Amino acid sequence: MSDAIRLQVSDLRVRVPESGEEILKGVSLELRAGQVFALVGESGSGKSVTSLAVMRLLPDALAITGGTVRVPGEQREQDLFELSESAMQTVRGRRVAMIFQNAMTALNPVQSVGRQVAETLRLHTRLRGDALRQRVVQLFAEVGIPDPDARFDFFPHQMSGGQQQRVMIAMALACEPDILIADEPTTALDVTIQKQVLALVRQLTVSRQLAVLLITHDMGVVRQTADEVAVMYRGEIIERAPVDAFFHNPREAYSKRLIDALPDLTHFQSVAVETPLLQLEDVKVYFPIRKGVLQKVVDYTRAVDGVSLSIGRGETYALVGESGSGKSTLGRAILNLEPLSGGRIRFAGEDIGGLARREMLPYRKRIQVIFQNPYSSMNPRMSVGDIIAEGMVSLGLGLSPQERDERIGQLLDRVQLRREYSGRYPHEFSGGQLQRVAIARALAVDPELIICDEPTSALDVSIRAEVLDLLQELQREFGVSYLFITHDLSIVPSLAHHVGVMQAGVLVEQGSAEQILTAPTHPYTQALLASVPRVDG
Repeated sequence: MSDAIRLQVSDLRVRVPESGEEILKGVSLELRAGQVFALVGESGSGKSVTSLAVMRLLPDALAITGGTVRVPGEQREQDLFELSESAMQTVRGRRVAMIFQNAMTALNPVQSVGRQVAETLRLHTRLRGDALRQRVVQLFAEVGIPDPDARFDFFPHQMSGGQQQRVMIAMALACEPDILIADEPTTALDVTIQKQVLALVRQLTVSRQLAVLLITHDMGVVRQTADEVAVMYRGEIIERAPVDAFFHNPREAYSKRLIDALPDLTHFQSVAVETPLLQLEDVKVYFPIRKGVLQKVVDYTRAVDGVSLSIGRGETYALVGESGSGKSTLGRAILNLEPLSGGRIRFAGEDIGGLARREMLPYRKRIQVIFQNPYSSMNPRMSVGDIIAEGMVSLGLGLSPQERDERIGQLLDRVQLRREYSGRYPHEFSGGQLQRVAIARALAVDPELIICDEPTSALDVSIRAEVLDLLQELQREFGVSYLFITHDLSIVPSLAHHVGVMQAGVLVEQGSAEQILTAPTHPYTQALLASVPRVDG
């Protein structure tokens, strides 16, 4: 191997021993010093399996059946598959490090972040005591964590998502590895934090001469971060090219489909004056801060602080902003799942802000919700048919069992799923299919308004495009209105009629989608738009 090559994967094969199904079918790639190599493709294409196989961290249900993973050693080239597990443990962290997708689940919730990074150093170096702490603080400073000495003693829940991901990067870099594997490191992050984390990875790649394997399904991230791109489809790399050549002239039809599935940022929905369906007037949701033995209220967290907006019939209103801005809290307040601290909520001209649970029941039919994570919003022990029927039964639609079954079949047809799927359980579906089930469940009671809380944030670009197209088609057919809560501004132009931008509980700017996205006036909106990764460079 050339001196510039840090890792070489050749003809890697992985299969399921039980069924004989081949998951990876001869994957080959090279990582070079000072470069970011992006591995792209949809869920199930084999990207994460490739990274786990390289690290020899595959679950027992999968087995490596062929191939080599070679890294240059001090004396000679090493094949990681020939090392004993104890020898491999010295490679992980020191030679090859990994950043996982969800920092919150990868970090230990009962141990300070400083101690967790120190543990990596203690295993692979001779640093102890004050020298160990100082090295961790130095790493925190290098990855841009503010006040690094104080943050050493913070627990994961005390840090934002972006800071947690920076801790994971610090942990990965602690022993100065040659190779860094980043598995969807920014999927759950807001666009501004994502931009910071990607800039940091890019900067460290050059300054430390790292070889980086970036696994992602976001083509905007690839365009702005990577030097070379490889496209995976059903366990094979079907195309590989320098990043500029790939985006200017993709060879494979599948690659073109991934790029074409990106939202169109130049075409906007036409805006008409519609009859107001939902009106919010100076809505406030405050959470008390209690201290002392008697838990006396000393202040309030102003999650939503005086928001006013209006959504017309058959219209989509996109509510955008970063995590913690109050978007989801406002959605829960409209559903009467959070008590109001002030203001009024009018639905079809009627005040529903302070209704008791029983009084709210008739409005549950008219206002439905689609949650961000379809897996966690469904009972895993219920079939899809029962999940869709649950609202019809509990809200008293008065249908006979035969009528209910027919309606379930019609709804599955409508969201482009087979009728026979009604007997299946949630774990038998992909993320995109399950989000379609969530849409069918929301439509089951003929709502007038659906609150969509980040319904596409975890989906691949092509599946996301399908779900958004479906929502728009249903809006044209049924005249349903959407409050679409998102931090992804790239999907807004083709979807929303109006946009509101939230920051720290306040609606800082609102207007038509075209007005907000082409001529924003507030600095926060301008910063959000500047952070959106684009494939046009």
